[in-house]
Amino acid sequence: MKPKIFLTGSTGFLGKYLKNTLIKNGYSLVCLCRNNLEDSKDKSTIITATDEDFSSKNFLKKAINKCDAIIHLAGIADNNYINNQSDIDELFKINEDFTIKLFTAAQESNIKKFIFMSTIKVCGEYTEDEPFTENTLQTINQTLELDNRLAGNPYVKSKIKAENSLIRNYRDSGDSNYQLLNIIRPPIIYGEGVKGNIKTLIRTIQKGFPLPTSTLNEKRSMISIYNLTDLIVNILKSELTGVIKSCCKDIDISTCDLVRKIAISLDKSRPDFYTPAWLLKIGALVFNKTEMMNKLTKPLLVNDKKTRERFNWEPSLSFEKGMKKTIDSLIN
Repeated sequence: MKPKIFLTGSTGFLGKYLKNTLIKNGYSLVCLCRNNLEDSKDKSTIITATDEDFSSKNFLKKAINKCDAIIHLAGIADNNYINNQSDIDELFKINEDFTIKLFTAAQESNIKKFIFMSTIKVCGEYTEDEPFTENTLQTINQTLELDNRLAGNPYVKSKIKAENSLIRNYRDSGDSNYQLLNIIRPPIIYGEGVKGNIKTLIRTIQKGFPLPTSTLNEKRSMISIYNLTDLIVNILKSELTGVIKSCCKDIDISTCDLVRKIAISLDKSRPDFYTPAWLLKIGALVFNKTEMMNKLTKPLLVNDKKTRERFNWEPSLSFEKGMKKTIDSLIN
């Protein structure tokens, strides 16, 4: 009999696909949702939670009762919704505090696996000399200053604090050696239902607007929800224990090549035009878009060799096929 999985974030971008895949693979699912945001048309069990329930360890222990593993995807992932201190506090309440309460409940309930979805950006917004690896991540994590929640990127800081608290709680528990705490740090994720910059990029190219991206050749790692889901399933099957941090990707691609590959899928010609990089940077300064410009002009690369070896995982779907599925979900 396959394990019973407790899943948070099942209504989200990655969660929807992961949930359907787990059900198709014969897993029994319990999904935690906020205020009836999801109905139970499939074979999963839905547990509805109020805002107060997310702070209640007793509620969480009842919710995860008889589950074998927890996959924790839920969180606030968009800084655009943060406008004041109250929004900052809510972000940390969900991304950090709720995560720790759920993990504590899991420890007290003897749940064998806890998989936490973090972000590669806990390492920084871009790489310099070498791609990020599990070892690099740990070094950078320990040197970050986190006291000022309003400075920098609140979303990333909430993930860093959650990671550090999870690891500390794991190591403070004397009988946790049997348990796996796996922290996944994905780069940019694409796939059906994608939002944010990837969705905007696809829509812009679909409308036939050429972009000034032909000189943007720095590469960034990406992974599809399809390959990321395969990795999660392999982690569920693994017999490994301890604290394991995982990187993952299925391609390293420049903005220039990404635009051109999307254009090919959309049967669009001449999707870009030449603009000197220095002119783009000046424009970014004028329009206060420096952060966006850095994402386009600086690399963010991942070395996931150790994760592939540990979990016997290789991306099974090519970037071209994954991006086609992404595009088809938006235009059909």
